[in-house]
Amino acid sequence: MVDSYCQFPSMKNYILRMMGIVSIEDVMKLETKCLERQDYKMAFKRKKQRFLRIGYTQYSKLGLRRKNKQKYRKAKGGENKMRLKMKGHLRNVSIGFRSEKKTRGLVRGLNTVMIYNVEDLKKLKKDEIGVVAKVGNKRKIEIANQAIKDNIRLANLNSKKFIEKIEEERKKIKEEKAEKQEKKKVSDKKAKEALKKKEEEEKKAKEEKKEKSEKETELEKAVKENDTDIKTKTSSLSSDNEGHEEKKQ
Repeated sequence: MVDSYCQFPSMKNYILRMMGIVSIEDVMKLETKCLERQDYKMAFKRKKQRFLRIGYTQYSKLGLRRKNKQKYRKAKGGENKMRLKMKGHLRNVSIGFRSEKKTRGLVRGLNTVMIYNVEDLKKLKKDEIGVVAKVGNKRKIEIANQAIKDNIRLANLNSKKFIEKIEEERKKIKEEKAEKQEKKKVSDKKAKEALKKKEEEEKKAKEEKKEKSEKETELEKAVKENDTDIKTKTSSLSSDNEGHEEKKQ
């Protein structure tokens, strides 16, 4: 009955008689209830009707599992159930779905103000609520910190959760950087060790080559010495043989 009284003030006397309200206190209580209901309406306005085209639940190109494709198109078919406004079918756009004038453009019963920086946040009044504009993370963090400090609620930003999220992201970035640096150190160590091994192997190879060359030179010298000895022996033998032959003659 209170609701009906709020909606139809002209029926005030009839409702009062039906409810058995006679005293001024009862009337005041009833009026306060009505005002509370109006405030509730102002704060929580009716949910907006969603208008969509026929077939959005059937075809991918019309919006099945693709929200960016879900749009409204006027029904024009002769036997179209949506155009004929049949029960159980989608709604067609028509007069009567717009929100009330009192609550139109309000958020939680308050006027919206775009906030681009901390100065705009400080200028907010009691009957206003801030809406954070498209701003970079740096400025958004400043706005969120100021809102927490001054205990200000924002329409499209939960400042505490936002700051927590950014702190977590920063921690993750730091951890990733530390991991990358550690990996780099390990890879650098491995590279240095590999270079050292290569250098040692090269040194060993050079030393082996030197030893081989020295051995080869020594062998060549020995062979040459042997050749010279053999030549001298053969020459001495040949001279002896010639001497013997001359004597025989």
